Amino acid sequence: MRTLFSHLSDALSIFLFNCLQKPHSLPNDFSIQLEQYIKSWEKSSLEDYYSPDPGYEKKISAYIASSLNCYNQIVFPSFIRGPDRYSNYAIFDLFPSKLGWDRSPTMIIVHGLLSLSLKGYVKWIKWLNQKGWNGAIMHLPYHFQRKAPFLTLSSSTCVQPNLLYTMEILRQSVIDLYIFTKGLSLAGSPHIAAWGISYGAWTISQLSCIHEILQKLILVEPLLHLDHVIWHSPIGKEIRKKLTQQGITPLNTSPHLRLACPSLSKPKLEGNNILIVGGLFDKISPPWILEKIKEKWETKHLYLFPVGHLNYTLTSKSFKLALKCWKDDFSLSPLLTRAKKS
Repeated sequence: MRTLFSHLSDALSIFLFNCLQKPHSLPNDFSIQLEQYIKSWEKSSLEDYYSPDPGYEKKISAYIASSLNCYNQIVFPSFIRGPDRYSNYAIFDLFPSKLGWDRSPTMIIVHGLLSLSLKGYVKWIKWLNQKGWNGAIMHLPYHFQRKAPFLTLSSSTCVQPNLLYTMEILRQSVIDLYIFTKGLSLAGSPHIAAWGISYGAWTISQLSCIHEILQKLILVEPLLHLDHVIWHSPIGKEIRKKLTQQGITPLNTSPHLRLACPSLSKPKLEGNNILIVGGLFDKISPPWILEKIKEKWETKHLYLFPVGHLNYTLTSKSFKLALKCWKDDFSLSPLLTRAKKS
């Protein structure tokens, strides 16, 4: 029964996503635009592609560091600017532990595409607080407070047939997350980890392939192989239909994959500090991709369960597995214990 429900949930979510892609049209010269975009970045490194201006980085990270203890939400202008004014401001909800940002580890939660509520994530943030961790929730572009109030399902805009737009939104997400982690580091955070699901896992994985600032990764149903997502998975049906109508094939998009796919890079942390949780019936992030990633990244923690892609039970499983894999990190810290005694 659970297996049937899992397949039905995936089928409905995939159908909805493809329906939401139908209104996104491509300009007649999109193949030329795509070629020019790829060519403009062909000699660039990951660091070049995802790095903000040094002046912006210094100014905004300093603002974040000085504001952590003043507000329950941090808002700052994104380095990458898109056409939607609502989405051009990075937003992070803050949940400090009793000891604060400079004496406790911090977990950043990055939700998935089409997420409609943060309530479940807040529940796990509170659990982390009890374990002595600070928590933060990132609002992805076109989600929650980063979208016009009347556009309920605008979140599908993050991934669409216009691959230039898709990549710029990813750059925006990665740089927003990087700047926030820089602010945490400036504030003295002793340990910064990140949890991400689906698109959120793609974002944190990409950041970890560029900078060493994330010390633990929890990846749930991660989108790590963009070529598969677009050209082979059921969720890419409408996207590839519009691309092929313009004569665009995987050969045209493959030169840019090195800047888009974590599967072609390697995180700058040891494999023992990466936890991957996936579904055996997941056609968007299938087990064979996760197995290859485990081998390439030398990841010691990969767990697969009999579910599809849209399955929120993996959230609770991932945190419980993190507690099992990294028991010392998720037990009450010595600092918190001493604070309670005093």
